[in-house]
Amino acid sequence: MIEVVAVSVKLDKLKPGMILAEPVHNQSGSLLLDKDTSLKKRHIWMLKTWGIDKVSVKGKPKEGAKNIIETELETKETIEKELRAKFEDTIDDPVMEIIMKAAARQLQKNLSDTDAQNKPS
Repeated sequence: MIEVVAVSVKLDKLKPGMILAEPVHNQSGSLLLDKDTSLKKRHIWMLKTWGIDKVSVKGKPKEGAKNIIETELETKETIEKELRAKFEDTIDDPVMEIIMKAAARQLQKNLSDTDAQNKPS
């Protein structure tokens, strides 16, 4: 059985026939295309008009490469583990738990933004 993974692809590299691995939303969160959509030229044009710069498509993994989902899960687990250690004295306080979760989301967003900026075009 061939393993299929999510591969992040810039819009200018998309080709008709590629299958979306994740749904695509616009900046306000509205669904543009659902997961498992087989892309057509009109879909790619629509994504460009919405200012979407990359999407996740289904693909075969490269030798030794981790897929996007595995990497994001590892990053999330690492962030949560480090924050739990820092908040261990106050984690029983519900407000502090909310603050810790907000900090985790922000750190994940910052890492994603940094990764996107550092990837070669």
